[in-house]
Amino acid sequence: MQRTLNGRAGFTLVELLAVIVIIGILAAGIFMLVRTASSRAAIAKTTAQVHAIASLVEEYKNLYGHYPVAVDADDAGYCEVNFTFKVEDGGSCSQCGNQTSNGGVLFGLCSNFIPVASRMEETTRGTNMRDRLAASFKQEAGSQEDEDIWEKKFGANRNADMFETVRNEKADQNLQALYRSYRRLHADGMVTDEVFLLCPYCGTQKYIGGVNGDAWGNALKYRVTGGAGEIVSAGPDGAFGTGDDISSGGAAVNEDED
Repeated sequence: MQRTLNGRAGFTLVELLAVIVIIGILAAGIFMLVRTASSRAAIAKTTAQVHAIASLVEEYKNLYGHYPVAVDADDAGYCEVNFTFKVEDGGSCSQCGNQTSNGGVLFGLCSNFIPVASRMEETTRGTNMRDRLAASFKQEAGSQEDEDIWEKKFGANRNADMFETVRNEKADQNLQALYRSYRRLHADGMVTDEVFLLCPYCGTQKYIGGVNGDAWGNALKYRVTGGAGEIVSAGPDGAFGTGDDISSGGAAVNEDED
């Protein structure tokens, strides 16, 4: 500290720089602590999501004797977790490319825990999608690819009527048990079950059953690996198959249980 021309005490430039450096170091340290705490919270939240869905996968295995099939999996074996279908179809939209369709269904993993036909019939009741979805149960859903996906979900000799499928679902005690478990997780905020507006231009709405994105905004995926069902988050880097993935790590089963 030195005296200024008016006789008052003041800081030297070196002292001011030293103070600025110290404040910068403290701020950086606080920032790192906050970021570390935030990262840990994100990992904890995503881990809870992963294991919540994995609990349903294991319950399915216990009830049916095998893990759910990964329908429409990508080249790496990952399939979507969420089950979605159109509720209201506003038609062709030049802004979003949303075309009318009989299908418009994504049979993600959670379609194994939700009465599919029942939810379609209930949710689309009174809309223009109800008849289109009903037709998809008894005729080609559109493209051959769509037809293959429906066949994987319901079998080559699936019921020719959506309402017959609804009756069968209500009689399926295993499915009803899974759906009760799904609803319990819904009450805990671990899974979602809602209708939301898909497109602001054409007014199309969708039903979604499953989970929201992980803590980094990326969708969870499902795959069958080593004979076991596994729920995976891509982790902070958003890329599957890297070291920061968060996985349920399903236990392996015997090879004859495929």
